[in-house]
Formats: sequence, structure tokens, C-alpha cells
Amino acid sequence: MPAANNIAFTAPINPSGATPVLTPQQIWAGLLLKIRSAETFVPAAIQSTTVVSDSVDSTTGNPVTVREVTFRETQRKVQETVTAFESCRVEFAQPDGSRVSNVVSEGAGGELYMTYIFEWRHPGVSAEELATLLEKEKKMSQMAVEGTIKALRQLVEEKKI
Repeated sequence: MPAANNIAFTAPINPSGATPVLTPQQIWAGLLLKIRSAETFVPAAIQSTTVVSDSVDSTTGNPVTVREVTFRETQRKVQETVTAFESCRVEFAQPDGSRVSNVVSEGAGGELYMTYIFEWRHPGVSAEELATLLEKEKKMSQMAVEGTIKALRQLVEEKKI
């Protein structure tokens, strides 16, 4: 059975006192930018992004971007297929079956949340190695969500989105 870690982390986008307050339009513009420039949002994890191609899924009409990201720690290059589902989620699929979803949702009171869902595939690793990776990946998932929200806010302050 293939080894995998499934992790989700959620944070409020506009917690009390946060300024500027981000709008759904600004958040979506930021997620579209993240497809093309992941290092702007998670510089500790991703060193660079190169767009290979842009297309539209003929069945759904969703934009699809194929990109190559270079992971900072390992210098590993991974080609990802990224699909945008306006205006609530972006899904990243890697060749090994790993998947990441960036989801923007609304709470009962209209508050906005960002959730990242990770399905990290680790073929051939032991249960002990998988558990070690899980702890690292949990920390990384929190960093990715919080870092993305921080980057979104900074991009709005700089009038880039």
C-alpha cells in the first residue's frame, strides 16, 4: 500500500485587528498569482516557479497551468499541473500522485478562511519515516497557510493585487 500523509490546516484570513482587510477578489487575484510565482507566497519552501504552459480544460472551462517548481531545501524540481476553480480553490497535482489544494471558504458569519489540504505521497518509506515526515509536513502546512495570508496582505498594501 502506498505511503501517504494527509494533512489540512485552516486559518482566518481577516482575524480581528488585521489590516488591510482582504476582499474575496484580492484573495483570488493572489491565488492566481501564486500559480505563477509560488516563491512570492512560500519562499521558505519554494525557490522558483517556471510556467511551462497555460490551457483551458475543455470539459470544465477551468484554466490549467503546467509549471515547474524548485523546492528550496532539496533543490528538487517538480512539474505540477495546477487547476483554478474560480473563486474558491486552486489544486496542484504532482506526477507522484501528491496533491495540494488551496481553498478559500466562508464561515456562517461571512468570515473568510484559507485551508490548505495536502496529500503527500511517499512511496517506499517505512511507517517510522512516514511519521517523521508527518510532523515536518504539519509544520510546513501551517507555515504555508499563514505565509500565504501574510503575503496576500503585503501584496494588497503594495497595491500589487
